[in-house]
Amino acid sequence: MQLVELQKSIRDFDAANVAVYALSYDEADALRDFRDAHGIAYTLLSDPDSKVIRSFGILNTLIDPNDHPWYGIPYPGAIVVDAEGVITHKFFDRNLAVRAGPEQLLGAALGQSLPEPELDRVAAPDDVEVTVALDGDHLALMVQRDLVARFSVPPGRHVYAEPAPEGSVGVDVRLDASERLVRRPIVRPASEPHTLAGTGESFEVHHGVFELRLPVTVNSAPRQDAPEITIAGEVRWQCCDDEVCDLPASQRFELMVPVSAPTPPALGNSRGAAAEPNAMAHFRRMSERRRGAG
Repeated sequence: MQLVELQKSIRDFDAANVAVYALSYDEADALRDFRDAHGIAYTLLSDPDSKVIRSFGILNTLIDPNDHPWYGIPYPGAIVVDAEGVITHKFFDRNLAVRAGPEQLLGAALGQSLPEPELDRVAAPDDVEVTVALDGDHLALMVQRDLVARFSVPPGRHVYAEPAPEGSVGVDVRLDASERLVRRPIVRPASEPHTLAGTGESFEVHHGVFELRLPVTVNSAPRQDAPEITIAGEVRWQCCDDEVCDLPASQRFELMVPVSAPTPPALGNSRGAAAEPNAMAHFRRMSERRRGAG
């Protein structure tokens, strides 16, 4: 599914001068057939002996090397490498079916969030401006995208970071329970220490403009009666200056997000015909190769 999502966004990667590669332990001719069948426009790399996979430390060790033809595959995920060949980000999930969305990968490669999400402004009683949006225009099964809460704190003021001092409220995003929505741990920016004059008390805060990012995905395809999903919840914060702290503030948000249908299986259709040329032959050869290696 991530390959299809990347294919939809490949123009954004090209425009940003970011190269995209997909690494697999399939033979080159199998990847060539896959590329042609799906119209893949970026480079697919063949690593049949898993040498590169091992060098990156992503060999899937959950698979028994003695009796499983799949031994040699990597843990599914994505790695961002800079121009000097240094790994800057890794996107791997404990759910093997979930992948980082194109927006997350492009934002990591550029050191920022692109494309800029359309944000729904939330009025704040203490002059802190809060916006909440999905970084992307839809959700899809197995593809992860960020729910972005962006805060703009007035000069001379700050909001408490997590964990906040006892009796105070740290900045946070809380989602309502949803049977279809899957969330991951929130990604927070680095906080800064703040020391109160005269008391020496120190705690962690955020200043200026910053974002909280909450990775989300869906656990089911769209239904005919529910082609969209509601992402609802609240943002929380407490704003202070060096003398006075406002009361804790919170604000509800609700987003209606389309859910796209999953990509049909590549190995066949309802009549049993192969969607990719020689797909089953490639699979048999791969299985024989792995058994021989064992």
